[in-house]
Amino acid sequence: MRVACPRANVRGKNPGMDPREGNRRTKRIQGSGHRSRWTDRPRTRATEGEAGENETKPEPGQEGKEGEKQEEQVLAGQVSRWLEGRGLLSKGLGFDHQGVEMLDVKAEDLIPVCLALNAYGFNYLRNQCGYDSEPGGDLVSVYHLVKMDPDMDQNDSFPEEVCIKVFLPREDPRVPSVFWIWKTADFQERETYDMYGIIYEGHPDLKRLLMPENWEGWPLRKDYITPDFYELQDAY
Repeated sequence: MRVACPRANVRGKNPGMDPREGNRRTKRIQGSGHRSRWTDRPRTRATEGEAGENETKPEPGQEGKEGEKQEEQVLAGQVSRWLEGRGLLSKGLGFDHQGVEMLDVKAEDLIPVCLALNAYGFNYLRNQCGYDSEPGGDLVSVYHLVKMDPDMDQNDSFPEEVCIKVFLPREDPRVPSVFWIWKTADFQERETYDMYGIIYEGHPDLKRLLMPENWEGWPLRKDYITPDFYELQDAY
């Protein structure tokens, strides 16, 4: 059975184009200056001549598990597999719009994972920030790590990056500070604490950075209620 290509109805038929060809590989273009990644897409249906007596069907109740396993393989990148090979727990979250791998790491596993990644070459914390997933939902502490090689030339490709996300309960958002691994986390963790109320345990000077010390509430939380008036602060 032949399947008509939808594009052919608009642009005209292309006799040399096999509509199944697009299912074999997809090219994932990263942002400007980034390299392209080729990813084999999991095949979801058999092509002509492949279906037959040798086709194996999953046992009843196994379809969902097989789908979850395939999804985990797609979301797991190089860094996630490297951590898994060393017994460090993380969950792949796929890649962002620039092709940077994202990992979900639990708060209690953050320091061992960060120490391993620092030893692996991710020696620069480019950014630490946070966000509110939804009103009443988890708060997220985010870490963007970069491999910085001092001998890297200007014309070399962009350095490898990875993004770590730690999802924290809204009622008691606590996570260890990474200040003792990357000193650039100092003011960045303070700002995240100031805006979202995430407690960075072990930080040497965790206090508000942008708001007055007596300010009540966390301004960037999605359930934050703006006060009706603001007390003028003494400039001196």
